[in-house]
Amino acid sequence: MLDSLIRTINKWASFKIVLPLLGVTLTLMIVVNRVRLPITVPRIREVSQGADILDMHMYYSKSEAYSMLERLQPEGRRVYSEMLMGFDFVFPAVYAITFALIVSMLFRSKFSAHPFIRVLVMLPLAAGLFDWSENMSILAILFKYPAISDAAYAAGLLTLGKWIFIWLSLAVVLIGLLYKLKDRSSPRPRLE
Repeated sequence: MLDSLIRTINKWASFKIVLPLLGVTLTLMIVVNRVRLPITVPRIREVSQGADILDMHMYYSKSEAYSMLERLQPEGRRVYSEMLMGFDFVFPAVYAITFALIVSMLFRSKFSAHPFIRVLVMLPLAAGLFDWSENMSILAILFKYPAISDAAYAAGLLTLGKWIFIWLSLAVVLIGLLYKLKDRSSPRPRLE
C-alpha cells in the first residue's frame, strides 16, 4: 500500500498540479489566520477578547488546555469547534498533499529509488494525520467541556507531533530547494 501511495504521489508531482495546490494552501492559511470570517482565528479572538487557540501552541498539558479553553469563553469555544469541523477538517489534507508532492518533485530525479526519499515524502502526510488527530482530540474536549475528557491527555502530544512533522517537512523542502539551486549552478561537463 505504501508503494502504491508513493507511486501515486510521484505520478502527480508536477508544477501543473503543485502550483495551484500551493496557491490554495497559502490562501487558506492566510484567510483562516488573518481574515475575520465566521469561523476563522480572528473571529475566535474577537469573541474571546484575544484568547489563543490550542492549535497555535507547540505543546500544552491537560491543565493548560483547559485553561486556554476557559479563556475562549462559550462563544469562542463554539466558533473554535465549528472551525475545526469546517476549515480545519479540509486544510490538513490540502497542505499534506501539497508538500508531499513538492518533496517528491524536489528529490525524485536522482534519489527516487532510495528508501530514505520515501520517508521524506511521507513527512508531510504524517503532519496531516497528526493534525487531523489533534483536531479530533480537541473536538472531543470541546464537546465534553467543562467535564474533563480523556482526549485532553493526547491533545498536547498530537499538537507537538503535528508541529514536529510540519517543521521537518519545511526543512526537507528547504534542503531540496537548496540542492536544486546548487545542482543548477554546478558546471556541466563538456562533451568533446
